[in-house]
Amino acid sequence: MVTIYVISLSTVSGVEIQTKKKGKTTATSCSSLEYKNPRKQRYKVYDKTCKTSRVKRNDTVHILDVEKESRMTYGWKISFIALTLGFLIHLYNVDCKRCIVFVAPLRSHISPVMAITKELEKYNHSATFVLSTSMDKEIRSKGLSIKSVVANSLDKASIEHDVQVILEMKMNGSTSFPFLQLFGNAYDHCHSFLTDDELFGILEAAKFDYAIVDYAPFVCYEILAYKLSLPFIFSSAHYDPNLHRTPFNPAYMPAFLSGFTDKMTFRERMINTVLYTLQLIKPTMPSFGNLVAKYVPEKPFMSNSELENSFLLHIIDGDILMDYPIPIASNAILCGGLAAGPAKSLISRIESFAEKSKDGLVIVSFGSIIKSCPEKIMNKLISAFQKMKHFNFIFRSGDYEKENGNILLLPWLPQNDLLGHVKTKLFITHCGKSSVFEALYHGVPMIAFPIALDQKSNAAVIKDKGYGILMDILEFSVNELVENINKVVHNSTFMFSIKNASEIFHSRPQTPTQRAAYWIDLVTKYGSDHFRPASLDMPWYCYFMVDVYLVYLVGLVLAVYSFKLFLKYCIKLCCRKKNVKTKLQ
Repeated sequence: MVTIYVISLSTVSGVEIQTKKKGKTTATSCSSLEYKNPRKQRYKVYDKTCKTSRVKRNDTVHILDVEKESRMTYGWKISFIALTLGFLIHLYNVDCKRCIVFVAPLRSHISPVMAITKELEKYNHSATFVLSTSMDKEIRSKGLSIKSVVANSLDKASIEHDVQVILEMKMNGSTSFPFLQLFGNAYDHCHSFLTDDELFGILEAAKFDYAIVDYAPFVCYEILAYKLSLPFIFSSAHYDPNLHRTPFNPAYMPAFLSGFTDKMTFRERMINTVLYTLQLIKPTMPSFGNLVAKYVPEKPFMSNSELENSFLLHIIDGDILMDYPIPIASNAILCGGLAAGPAKSLISRIESFAEKSKDGLVIVSFGSIIKSCPEKIMNKLISAFQKMKHFNFIFRSGDYEKENGNILLLPWLPQNDLLGHVKTKLFITHCGKSSVFEALYHGVPMIAFPIALDQKSNAAVIKDKGYGILMDILEFSVNELVENINKVVHNSTFMFSIKNASEIFHSRPQTPTQRAAYWIDLVTKYGSDHFRPASLDMPWYCYFMVDVYLVYLVGLVLAVYSFKLFLKYCIKLCCRKKNVKTKLQ
């Protein structure tokens, strides 16, 4: 028997026919051999590969009920495929959640959320980022896959430039902090972003289900989420007790940006109390007036604080291994180390440089924003590195690649991959959140050179927990740096502390991204009412017990006043009796 395909002139389907004998004549190149069935209908005969059909022209063939069989087979196949596709599309539409991401246009803010959204794909969530033109190009230039909407309004006020100015001022020894300039630019950023009607039209037409917004130092992104009628999830690098209305004790809980540990001196506790009180009176996120009334007048009125408190969930890129144990709200999830992960292979030229090191590799980076250090600091760093020929140093600095002996200068570092390299012994860092978590993930001790913002607090933790040594970027000497590099590398105490913390980090049942994705999927399915504390919905005077204390105060005043009247009456009564007795005598 020869099995061949019969293609009907009237249908597009394959069925079997049988030949009673084999012939030597062949039909090649899919040319047709025409046969006539009793109904005078013609069919073209091909073999399975559409090359040759070993059938003689005069062979007797038995054609199965081609017309009926082929149409039934074709019809059932099409029906089955259509039903299957329809069912799958239905499931996709039912279960798929579409997320829009509003984060500050800074790599340190975008990278952790990108890691979360990648994990969310396993839960059938798709995420779209709203990015500035420059940030979108930068991400794609590194070969990263991301779905984005480019907002030209984000290019008008550069937050990255403002942060860069602050860091460079600090590295040049400036003691001032341009608060007014920073918050003024933040307001311009918010205004251009929230008045971008073209962007709003695109996002509204896309029909998103929820938003992930940056809990940045200004109220902005949640306004657009409210304008789009989307529930939102906060993402940030720190936990704010004021936002969550959880207890805060300045005796052992360092205020944000204080740079203190949980073991404070009397002076530090006094300063910490003042800092917390200021944050309580003037929230960490300045409001610039009521933004809901200004930018979303068509929606029901909400104050800035009421809008902030309406979040579904708060994903925090923090961990007690890089912070301290404090009371945490049930709807705040600690997921420190979102941007950290297994190391990938290095490109050949970096790998060969790393392998050439005798005693190990030292990674040096002051973050993605600072391209190069001031000349004075740079000269001291290079001088120290050149004295230590037994180590190789890979240093992110400048715009061009340059190798000078045991120093390799690169414009960009595959930092996580380098920290995971077997030769890496030390990380010299500015103490950005993502950087310290990458070091923790791979168990690499650090020398901390904090510059500004939250870096001072991160550095204090590194020193306090024994993960490394704290140094002053403005005051260090060449010999001091050489001594500390040798101390951290050769003193096993630092390596033991960071390795032990790394083992604890890896011993958990979920990775940070898995934990974040699980909770996000949960609240988008079932809401967050089951773990939302009632304190978030209380008026401020109820939460701070102002009404209760006022009643107590009024009661105390009345009691004191009543007691005063009682004493006055008693004294008057005694005096009256004394006067009567005197008159009788």
